[in-house]
Amino acid sequence: MSDPARPGNSEASLLAAIIESSEDAIVSKTLDGIVTSWNRGAERIFGYSAGEMVGRPISLLAVPGQADEMAVILDKIRRGERIEPYETRRRRKDGRVIDIELTVSPVRDAQGQVIGAAKIARDIGDIKRRTAALVEREAVLRSILDTVPDALVVIDERGIVQSFSAAAERIFGYVAGEVIGHNVNLLMPSLSGKP
Repeated sequence: MSDPARPGNSEASLLAAIIESSEDAIVSKTLDGIVTSWNRGAERIFGYSAGEMVGRPISLLAVPGQADEMAVILDKIRRGERIEPYETRRRRKDGRVIDIELTVSPVRDAQGQVIGAAKIARDIGDIKRRTAALVEREAVLRSILDTVPDALVVIDERGIVQSFSAAAERIFGYVAGEVIGHNVNLLMPSLSGKP
């Protein structure tokens, strides 16, 4: 295989190589929703090979009960509108439903007529799982901070307050929002009266 970045190869070949090597799913389809191209990223994310998807309806990826979403997207594309990145769900070949971030843009011919759609999808399942785990850990920490009978103030290496318990609120007279992000010196009595 020739190197698409070497002189003598066309810009189209370079672009095709970039698309093929992307980790994101990059798919093109007709205005009727028939897949016309399917890169390796789409194979990895959705589980279908290009041979299984090219010439078939993109609706194969629809999550039960959400088939109308794809029709709405195609209607907007026909009007020349771009679908800005948003989170949605799609069904893989193995039946699993995955979370993705999706962007869809109209594809135009040389005269500017919309002739199809280009879709970029990114699997965001891992990000959503990590975010959910972080939120859960923060909720556990917050419940501990809210029930500790003694004042608990967590600071970083610079003395900036990171968390402030309910007992600390009662003892110091500040609510957490007034203290978090500020230096712990805020809680210290003034030393201005000392000689």
